[in-house]
Parts: sequence; structure tokens; C-alpha cells
Amino acid sequence: MNTIADRRARAENRQQQAVQAPAPLFIRACPGAGKTRVLVDRHCQTPSGPRRAGRAMLSFTNRAADELRDRCSGSRPDLTAFPHFIGTFDSFLWRYLVRPFLPAKPAWKHVLSWDQVPAAIVGYRKVPLSSFVFRYDHTTRATHIDLPDAARVLANSKQSKADYLRFAESRRNLLWQGRGYMTGHEARIAALEHVRDPSVTKLLRHRFFEIVIDEAQDCSDLDLAILEQLRQAGLPLVVVADPDQGIYEWNDARPEELRNFTDRLPNHLELDGNWRSSPPVCRLAATFRPDSRSVQDDPVGDHHEVAAPLLLLPYGTHRARASALLDVVASGEAFVAYAALDGIDASGSLALAYRNSAIPTARSRPAPRFPKEHDATALAWAATVFAAPEASAAARTHALSIASTLLHKYWFPDSEESLAESLVTHGIQPAIMRRRAAQLLGALPLVDRTPARDWRSTARTVLKAQLPPTGEQPPPPPLKLLSLQNKHLDTAIGKLIGKLEDNIQNVPTATMRSSTIHQAKGGEADAVLIHLPKPQSVSELLQAWADPLVSTETSELLRTYYVAITRARRLLALTYPLSQHSSMTAHLDAMKMEYRAETNMPTH
Repeated sequence: MNTIADRRARAENRQQQAVQAPAPLFIRACPGAGKTRVLVDRHCQTPSGPRRAGRAMLSFTNRAADELRDRCSGSRPDLTAFPHFIGTFDSFLWRYLVRPFLPAKPAWKHVLSWDQVPAAIVGYRKVPLSSFVFRYDHTTRATHIDLPDAARVLANSKQSKADYLRFAESRRNLLWQGRGYMTGHEARIAALEHVRDPSVTKLLRHRFFEIVIDEAQDCSDLDLAILEQLRQAGLPLVVVADPDQGIYEWNDARPEELRNFTDRLPNHLELDGNWRSSPPVCRLAATFRPDSRSVQDDPVGDHHEVAAPLLLLPYGTHRARASALLDVVASGEAFVAYAALDGIDASGSLALAYRNSAIPTARSRPAPRFPKEHDATALAWAATVFAAPEASAAARTHALSIASTLLHKYWFPDSEESLAESLVTHGIQPAIMRRRAAQLLGALPLVDRTPARDWRSTARTVLKAQLPPTGEQPPPPPLKLLSLQNKHLDTAIGKLIGKLEDNIQNVPTATMRSSTIHQAKGGEADAVLIHLPKPQSVSELLQAWADPLVSTETSELLRTYYVAITRARRLLALTYPLSQHSSMTAHLDAMKMEYRAETNMPTH
């Protein structure tokens, strides 16, 4: 028999195999496969008690690393502390393969991007160093530099593109070798040089009995070169990936190199039980994959019986035909209404597009524009949010995050660890950190017409009075901790943080979330609407989709829309100009995919 109970038992058995299988191991995990649960269970099987060696659990985003850490701390807090390590791939490289092997001088600084370094500008045009692309060939050890937007940036310039490439190389070398600044790219180059040294990998083998790399489809060419050196040195690796979701070729991600690398790992397992999506969503997603993996994932979750077909919402006019959905705004309204008929409210709906400018706007909202920096203006914003009773939960959480980060930088100014890692190192519980952050925000002065320099001075006094729970006496907060641009010093602090209503208030219930596909990676929603804004975007997708030689294995375009499709739990919809409706339905018919097309708002 092939009942849902049998299928779930099979999927759970696959998960258990992945928990227990020895490293080196490659786990291919489909969307919704429960891979985070597998990794947490694998880690939680570590025997308790003192250990010399630990497990490293690595992902490529802070959010994913925090989720792993939070789930482990719920049942086994000891597994988040030494000798184990849970964090990002970047922080692991810096902590274990870069910083310990650098010379004492200059004072090395790991920055997210060159935009964080004021001196990272090039030439008379003051082109940001971040505008240049640096590619490192790990086989020849040569660096290739490009300026993709050179035609626009250097228009009417007396210097050529070649001149600016030389300027960029010189400036980068000065900041890197002379002043000690390293972005993730330079850190990877250093890590690769160090990991080629057998004495370094010997230390790492004694330090970790296993290294887990989650979301490995996001690995760059340099990342894979580093992992290959670890593999050759005998480090037990567990690599978890869904190559069909590799959508970061702009960051030098190499799906074909990942396949070559994982082929060299002796043990392979596949998790194809999908606990997230309905059968129609799984069936549609499978058509984007190569023939060798075209069998759909097994829908075993709560929506395994949902049969809602693909919903098509063409809008606009074409020749003599016209849709009652006049534009993408109307199609967004219709999507919310049709989702409601299936018992899905607007807050459970998500609108996606390849670019921000194409996201359907009807009854949708972009992510709140919270401060990205951690400066005086951000702290003033956080204090205002925290004092506002109408502030949303998301805004209050971000406000506490800003305050926690500033406290961390004050208490431990020389720490190169992330906030979460530092809390573990110093034995500070996250709940205590949140309470201390709330105390700081509550003690700050009101945000009003006070000049920014005066508000900052008072804020520094308040910050200085916040001593760490460890009992240590930190040095005075450095002036750069609450930075302000000189042009803003005499501006009212209230004016600097701008209008807050749209950012702090609770969102009305009749809204749906919206984002780009790249931003939505890792998320999910009951209903997902994907917008193809132009005839060209539809034709490009259909051309790649219909070509038997093209699949997620070779096309980042298909991988991107594969990610979008697999965010849906129960209902998936496409919206596009009416002129492309015949081409879309002809393709779906050829694939024998079920769909329904609507050009009107629902009548009931």
C-alpha cells in the first residue's frame, strides 16, 4: 500500500538515515524536506559531557545560523558552546582559517563590503571600490578586475577604464595589505592559502570531528576550493544542498562545480519528502529540473491532499481581447480574493517578482524600511520605536537588535565574533541581553528637536552606564560607536529619523507580503503570486522552460523561478500581460499541467 502514512514513514526514515549516516556525506534536500530538523537532530545526538573536539555547523546567512543555534539551544544548550561552533561560513573562515595565521600588523579588520571603508573610493570620479568586480583564479593565483558599469560611470572621463582598473587594484592593495581591511573575498583568498598548509588542517582536525555546510548550493568557486582542501586533508564534511536553488551566480556560485565536488564525497542521501507544498506545486516545480530528477518530490505534509491547480491571472488588453483585470494592481487584488476563497487570508499570501519594480502592489506591502546601520540615528529610531505603543512586533524586535548590537560593541570592543557567538563565549543568556537592550532604550532621552550632536552626547552618557552582566568594566565607548555625519550634527535628531508611521505601526490585516524572489529564499507562504511583468520576461521563461536541453542544472533563470514556485504551500498563481496568455497556456497544455485562468474578480 502507498498510503500517506506509508509515504510519511518513508520520508521520516530518509531523515533518520541522514541523521545517522557517517561523514563524508552529501545530502540532497528538496524544498520543504525538513533539513534543518535533520541537522539539529544530528547535532543533538552528540554525547553529553566534556569533549576536546566539536562539530561546526555552518550556513551562509545569519538568519539560518541563528535558527540552527536557537533550535539546538532549546534541548541541548551545551551544543551551542565550546568546543562546538554554529555560525556563518564567513565567520568560520575568519575565526579558524584566517585571523590566527595573519601577522600581528596591521590591525586586521573583517568588513562586510568595501562600502564600510570610507577610503574605498577610486580616481577623480570617486568610484566606490565596491563597484569593481575582483575574481581570483585559485589555480593560477591571479586576480582579474572588471568595472561592469564603466560606460556610464566613466562617461566623458579623461581616464580610461584600464586606468581605473589599475587605480582599483592599487587602492585595494593599500587597504588590504597596508591597512588590514579584508572583505569576504580577501578573507577567502587568505583562507585558501592557509588551508593548503598541512599544519593548519592538522589543527582543524583536532578541533572539529565534523564540519556541516548547509545551503551549499550558495558556495562560490573559492568556497568550493577551500572545501576541497579540507576534504583532501581528511576533515569529515557533511554537505547539504539543493542545487536547483542555486541563484547566486552573480556572487560566483558555481552549480556545476558543486556537482563535481559532491561527486567526490563517498556517501550520498536524498531527502525527497516535501513537508511544505501541495501536489500541484511539487508537480510544477519538477518540470524545471533536469530529466534525471524530473520525478516530483513526494508531498507528505499537511497539504498532501490539496488539489488547487495553478492559477493564471493575465491582465491588460491584447488586440481585440481584454481582461477585466486592467493592470498588475488589479491582478494582485484578484489574487487576494481568490486566495480568500480557499481559506487563505491576505497575511498568508506572498507576491514575488524578479525585481522590486515588478512586484504587484495591490494590497501588498514591502518589507519595512528599518535602519541597516548601527549608528546614532539608528539608536534614536530604536528608542522612538520602543516608546511607541503602536509599534509592530517586527519594529520592536529590530529596535532591540540595534540596542543589543551597540551594547555588544561597547562591552567587547575587540571582539571579532558575532553578537550570538559572543553571548555564548561570555555566558550571557539571550533573554538577559534583550532585557539589557530594553533598559538602554528606556533610559535614552526623548527624540525631539534637540540637535543631533547634543542627543548623541546624552546617549553616550546613558550607554556608558550600561555595564555588562559579566561584571567587567569596559573602556569608555569609542567616539565612532555612535557615529554621525558632520552635516547632520546640528540637525534635529527627530528630523534625521524621519517619519516613522509606516515603519512602526502594526500592519492592517488585509495586506499581503511582497519581496523579490532572491529575498524570499528560505521563506514560504500559503499562497504565492509570481509576476512576469513584460512579454519578454514571459517569452524568456517559456523558451528556457520548454527547451529539453535546459533545466535548473544549467539555467539560473529557471533556478530563480524554481525558488519562487517552491515557496508556496497551498496555492500558486502567475500573473503576466494578456498578450502572453496563449503562449503560457499552450506550454502548460503541452506539459499536461492543470491550471485555471481567471480574468475577472471572483463573484462569490
